[in-house]
Formats: sequence, structure tokens, C-alpha cells
Amino acid sequence: MSKVLAEDGRIYLRRLRVEDDLSNYLEWINDPEMNTYLSKKRKQSLGDLKSYIESHENNYLCGIFSRDNDSHLGNVLVSRIDNSNNNCHIGIFVGKESWGKGIGTSAVDLLSGYVLETKGFHKITAGVTKDNIGSSRLFEKSGYTLEFVAKEEFKLGDTYIDNLYYTKYNSK
Repeated sequence: MSKVLAEDGRIYLRRLRVEDDLSNYLEWINDPEMNTYLSKKRKQSLGDLKSYIESHENNYLCGIFSRDNDSHLGNVLVSRIDNSNNNCHIGIFVGKESWGKGIGTSAVDLLSGYVLETKGFHKITAGVTKDNIGSSRLFEKSGYTLEFVAKEEFKLGDTYIDNLYYTKYNSK
């Protein structure tokens, strides 16, 4: 098993691997309700997921796993890592059976803490579409503040909607 990067009483985070059971992930990524706010909307295959995982080897693409039964609950990703300026981006994708249970908030808290405190980053940015109220609340609960709004940056169907950018800074 990969090294656990962070954990709390309910979940642990570790890098997602192509060897993992990706069946839940494949189901989630192809569920129109779950992928509404993702950039890629085409049907994904298991091979697509494995390629995606491999493409993030220099980032922190972490699976969110239950401490009770090791089930895969979702993913949290730190990417666009800029080591020169000590900043990065974070995103979250949680299986809908875990929505509303605080799993996403815990995962963002844990990975944000790892990146800011352990890795010494200065700033993390999260982009959220204006209509994705659950994700906005999640980042606000995790101590992120709204930094700016990018007007009509995301196309949802035939409509352009605003993207909200939340940030969290290292308090040290």
C-alpha cells in the first residue's frame, strides 16, 4: 500500500495508483450528476482513468479512503504546483454516496494542511463554478476565502457561468 499522507478519525489520504480498484471512480466519473462541473464530460474508460492517474505523478492525486473498511470515497488533487512561488491548486471529487457527510471537507482540510504545513507552501487556490454551492461551502468550511470571480469562465450546456476562486494561505 502507498504511504498515507494524512488521516483523521474517519478517512485517510494516499496517492491514487493505477493498481487500485477504480470501479467506483469509473462509475462516478461517468455519472452526469457527478461530472456536471468537470471540464471533461465525455465517457471515460478504465484506461482513461489510468492515464489520468499516471499524468499526475508529479502532483498529489490522492484517493480518499474510509478508515473503517478501506473503501474508496473520492479523490482530492493538488496540482499546478509552482515550487518557485510556493503555490498550487486544489480540487475535490467525492462519490455521491458520501455527499453531505463532511468527507470532502475533511479531505480538503487534511491535504491543505499537508501542503501548507508539511510541504511549506504559501498559498492554495480552489476554482469552483458559481452554481456549485456545495463545493463553495466546503472550501469556506475549510478556511478558504473568496479571492476573486472570473466572469463567464465555465460553459455549462449553452450558458457561461462565473468561476469563483477561493484561497487559503499558510499562517506561518
